Amino acid sequence: MSTESPPPLFERMLGMLEPAQLLAWAMSHYIRVCSEAVFQNGQLFAPITQTRRLRDEAFGRFWIEFTSPRQMSSDPTNTEIPEPVGSSALIPPLLRTATGTVLDIGPGTGTQMPLLTSPSITALYGAEPCISLHSTLRATAAAAGIASKYHILPSGVAASDLLPALRATNTGVVDQYDADPRAGIFDTILCVRVLCSVPEMERTVKELYGMLKPGGRLLVTEHVVNPWKRAKGSLLGRIVQGVYQVLGWSYFIGDCCLDRDTERVLRGVADVDGGWESVELESAFEWSAMPYISGTLVKKMV
Repeated sequence: MSTESPPPLFERMLGMLEPAQLLAWAMSHYIRVCSEAVFQNGQLFAPITQTRRLRDEAFGRFWIEFTSPRQMSSDPTNTEIPEPVGSSALIPPLLRTATGTVLDIGPGTGTQMPLLTSPSITALYGAEPCISLHSTLRATAAAAGIASKYHILPSGVAASDLLPALRATNTGVVDQYDADPRAGIFDTILCVRVLCSVPEMERTVKELYGMLKPGGRLLVTEHVVNPWKRAKGSLLGRIVQGVYQVLGWSYFIGDCCLDRDTERVLRGVADVDGGWESVELESAFEWSAMPYISGTLVKKMV
């Protein structure tokens, strides 16, 4: 449920434009990458024949810039990391509760790494398919002092990709799961701004649920389709989401979808076991084009 009151009308209208700024930013990186391929590298047909590679490279550059804590600072000598605002403020209190063997889905550049240094975390596995982000992610883990227990997986989160990558770490993390899938693998799975872009989300979430240990927790902060039929939802916000999708949001921003009903999928995936042990999800920014859900879902014990 949401306890948030909508801001004044002018602020709501400005909020509808926030995705446009991100889209223009991502598009500028794509144009730059395509220009480099054609004019610097002489790959005249790369924008046609190597579209996937160029999109990945452009998104990687955009994401590194976007997730830099000081990317909005006009003072290059300012090394102080600003206090998170907006949707970013939902993340720290949630991630600080992570324990045990943790799967971090789509960690990007590792912006969240400082929140994952608790001694109660015994091992971290970061599934990041964008290879161009790995060097930054590796450096961030080292800077946070957790390089020894942080394992980068060059894979997506579909079981067909993730399980072989986990086995390749030679840490034995999947041994018990291979012997009995009901045992699960992870004590905590982190889903932060990532389920919007995974292919076949419903199947993927089901597979992730199967990898949770009994009693394990799924920690979620995700932007979702605007719940416009609810009292605090917005029909305008839902329409604006559709407009951005048509303008190429998914194409330029790493296959992200603004209109996924992620909450419905998350709640329903545990029906096979009679539901979750507990679900504590809060809604935020339901008036906007980027409403969020944030909270914890706990798997039932066997």
